[in-house]
Amino acid sequence: MVDKYLSTYAILPGDLPEIKGNWEHVLVVPCFGEWADFLDRLAATQQHVSLLVVLVINRPESADAGCNRFIREYLAQHPTQPLQTGYQLHQLDEQLTALSIDLDALEGPTPSAEGVGRARRVGCDTALALIQQGVIKSRWIYSGDADAEWPGGFFHSDWPAQYSAICLPFTHGAAGDPAVVAATLTYELKLHHYVLHLQRSGTPYAFHALGSSCAFNSEAYAAVRGVPLRSAGEDFYLLNKLAKVGPVHTARGRGVTLRSRRSKRAPFGTGPAVSELLEAEHPNEVPIFYDARCFRVLSIVLDRFYQWILKPELDPERDLHDRLDAHVANDLTALLTQWRYQRAIEHVQRAAAAPEARQKHANIWLDGFKLLKIIHLLRDRHYPNLTF
Repeated sequence: MVDKYLSTYAILPGDLPEIKGNWEHVLVVPCFGEWADFLDRLAATQQHVSLLVVLVINRPESADAGCNRFIREYLAQHPTQPLQTGYQLHQLDEQLTALSIDLDALEGPTPSAEGVGRARRVGCDTALALIQQGVIKSRWIYSGDADAEWPGGFFHSDWPAQYSAICLPFTHGAAGDPAVVAATLTYELKLHHYVLHLQRSGTPYAFHALGSSCAFNSEAYAAVRGVPLRSAGEDFYLLNKLAKVGPVHTARGRGVTLRSRRSKRAPFGTGPAVSELLEAEHPNEVPIFYDARCFRVLSIVLDRFYQWILKPELDPERDLHDRLDAHVANDLTALLTQWRYQRAIEHVQRAAAAPEARQKHANIWLDGFKLLKIIHLLRDRHYPNLTF
């Protein structure tokens, strides 16, 4: 599976050079217009772990050519081994090495439609190739961002092989501009609010999707053909695919600390959301939280869908109308019909006989993307967002 992915689908610009050395773990960090202080913090906290950091230096078409000068200047101050055009090894500390991949030098500006998705894809594909070559001992590809801090001992965890991905604990730091910190923590609360409601519904897609705080099983990563080439949300779509080939585990304990900051690098996500809150006269009056009724309806849909695949005699449309407001039931029926849900039910019933197997097939069809679409339908037409 891994060899086929690397030979057919992997994006390794200019072909990956031979890299001599061995490391226990690998961490992928896309870099666009970043300061390099996160590498100093990484060296200070990871003194007892052999770590290779794959830095993918990139810039969008709209950015100035000098936007990455700080990271380049920082790397040039350390012992550097040029490998080939666009690839260099930098010894940052006794145990910490950086492999810089300069996408700007290799490909030019990154297409706006692919953005951070392409940068993370190149980094993760490189990490996968190094794992396959035996250069990296661990099977896990850690994914991070330049605004993250990793505590000591973070990379020593031994995750079970049956997991397709690990969602690591995270929080946003309280240092910096108090207004930015408050807005960021409000948005973080929205993220937790969403995932906790999904957990209550029982769906296997109840996990945080942050590219800055997760790890991918290398074989599962290859099975789903890598990071989607998207300017934002690449982490959500990748984890959504990974959850279909194996469970996504939500880790506990101390995790990643993210910097509270404004950012418009991506069209949506934490940075733009924080900027929107800060532009409001009263941030706590901006309606960003989903109404709990959206999740109550979602739980009913999930429960009934599992019944429909087990009991062919049920009429799904009538079943929804028996349990929900008529207008809500009509809108949900229209959306499910648009997705050809009856064909999906028939497929599940043909594919498996045992209830557990049918539910697994149903979870693959009714995935995290569809769940979010249902929530947005309910928000837009029935239960508007709430303020803090």
